[in-house]
Amino acid sequence: MKISYLGIGEMGVGMAENLLKKNGKLTIWNRTKDKPHVRSLVEQGAILAQELKDAVEKFDFICINLTSDAAVRAVTQDIAEYISRGTIILDFSTISPNTAVEIMELFKQKGAYYLDCPVSGGSAGAKAGTLAIMAGGNEEALKMARPLLNMCGSNIQYMGESGLGQKAKLINQLLTWVNQAVVCEAMLLAEKSGIDIKSLYRVLLTSWGRSWMLERSVERYIIPRDFESPSGVELMVKDFNLILDMAKQVECDIPIAIKAKEPYDQAMVEGLAKKDPSVIIEIMEKNNRKG
Repeated sequence: MKISYLGIGEMGVGMAENLLKKNGKLTIWNRTKDKPHVRSLVEQGAILAQELKDAVEKFDFICINLTSDAAVRAVTQDIAEYISRGTIILDFSTISPNTAVEIMELFKQKGAYYLDCPVSGGSAGAKAGTLAIMAGGNEEALKMARPLLNMCGSNIQYMGESGLGQKAKLINQLLTWVNQAVVCEAMLLAEKSGIDIKSLYRVLLTSWGRSWMLERSVERYIIPRDFESPSGVELMVKDFNLILDMAKQVECDIPIAIKAKEPYDQAMVEGLAKKDPSVIIEIMEKNNRKG
């Protein structure tokens, strides 16, 4: 398969490594060329395209993994003139479902297929090739893309028409970030109640209160109060805003989500955009002192 990968970030590098290893060859493109992730892939044998068109013309599959609607729109508009008929574009970014539908229509006019394929599982899942992948778009194109997707994920689900992959991802993000807020609030209550957090964490691992966000946050970030992370509050707030837009469009009230978003918004105001989302425990501590 002739595959290219556009956007070598924290998720992209792990996915690209798997594609390179399992497919044997891979062309990559990134707006910033002199970047550790890019250099690492080149050292492993990836071909670095200097121009965007060199990663697009006459490829079977083009993978995209960018951080915002604006970035995805810009790149897809730039590559549209070079795309070949029958090419399958796999967009692993998390963007608005409406944007995904617009881009699908753009490539449909070119005789190409665009699948919105957002992923979940973090950078560890990307590196291990065990991501969950939620696909929306042409089902026949998805069948053709499955061998590639199997190189990156272990749970690939077809969600339906274009945009439904993104909608499924946003439901996942709603569950994720509300749970993160509850984990932080619970740990703060435990600390203020005199409970040893390490002991509590160990017992919660075999209790109904166990969750993925509990496991990723408590030992790594909350106990040491070290919030350096490749995934910052700003990306979470971006996702939350997409969730609120989706709910508004279908006239669904989500008051719990709106309330859970408040400490993240406060973290953004206080300059914590690049910190791990579990940093909101510090916001909660500050708000408790005010009380």
